[in-house]
Amino acid sequence: MTSRHGSEGGRRGIATWIPVTIVIVVLVAAATTAYLLIVNGSDDKAACDTQVTLPIVAAPGAAQALTAAAAAFDSTAPVARSACVTTTVTEMSGSAATTGLLNSWSGQASPPPAVWVPASAADLAELENADSALTAGRDQAPIASSPVVIAVRSAEADALTGLSWQDLSAATGPDGSVTLPSGQHLVLALPNPTINRATSYALQSVVAAGAGGSVDPAAVAAAAPALQKIGAGGPNPPPTTTLEALTQLAAGNSDFTAVPVVASDLAEFSASTPGLIGISPSGATVGDEVYPVPLSAGWVSPTLDDAAALFLAYLRGPDGTVAFTENGLSVADSTTPSSLPTAASSATSAPTTAASGTSSTTSLPDAGPQVASALAAAIGSVPGG
Repeated sequence: MTSRHGSEGGRRGIATWIPVTIVIVVLVAAATTAYLLIVNGSDDKAACDTQVTLPIVAAPGAAQALTAAAAAFDSTAPVARSACVTTTVTEMSGSAATTGLLNSWSGQASPPPAVWVPASAADLAELENADSALTAGRDQAPIASSPVVIAVRSAEADALTGLSWQDLSAATGPDGSVTLPSGQHLVLALPNPTINRATSYALQSVVAAGAGGSVDPAAVAAAAPALQKIGAGGPNPPPTTTLEALTQLAAGNSDFTAVPVVASDLAEFSASTPGLIGISPSGATVGDEVYPVPLSAGWVSPTLDDAAALFLAYLRGPDGTVAFTENGLSVADSTTPSSLPTAASSATSAPTTAASGTSSTTSLPDAGPQVASALAAAIGSVPGG
């Protein structure tokens, strides 16, 4: 009897429910681990099947802010159509970008852009008059702006209280009404307006003040005597670029005492070279107007199109606002303070001050290349120089 019972027990072996239970436990644990990895996003790159680079071309006045925004955007690990997105920003003038876009970007060193960020409605109009389909669906209003100001040495800013665009011709030149603490007069360096947007913006602001806001070649011709007075006494030939003029002015060895400059450019310059302050004359003022434009060119793939939409949404959010305001641009309805201190603050970071009696500045759009050419003729600039 004992022998028979022992034989039967050996044949029964391990109960079948035990290994089944072990397998179920292992499967549940694996599923739970996978779920937590997905939900918690412990590996952002796991969502990417490939990589894509979003090429952006930006106008000089917007390039620094766009570069800062792009770096911050990349740090969020954006994904478009299962592709991890990184961005590149190439600085290029509006006219050069327009020419490249109308020629399918042939002969350009940089990759063709999926996003173009011009700083002038005139540049946009030039492209859209030739091929409106390239910018279909863009925002009609600029995302940020930066006015032209008059850069002077910080110690001389107080002497320009009350300056207006309308009275600039009377204030400037060797016989002008403004005498600076140094004993010098307010003499402007005016690089050629056909290749220098700051000069063009400042002179357009003068024309607008005398013409009730209308700026066209006829208005420029009517304002020619005032424009000639503003250029009188300046260096001949003038500095080629605003950067060259600012460098000479900051060094204190120039034969001029002021130079027009876009506020965002002054912020960039003063980050490394202190000593200048931007004066904002009263009256309507021309300046950069920044438009973020997704392009509809044949080289823009669906993935790039989605990546562009992600980046533009980021630009319109609070982080984009910070990138603009920290680089000398203003954003409509922004509560984020600009990085540019007031005249009462330290003058080492490109401060700006409005002329007394003004509470705000009315922005005017750039009138375009035809007006710039008319301005150059009015002040006697050598074409292309």
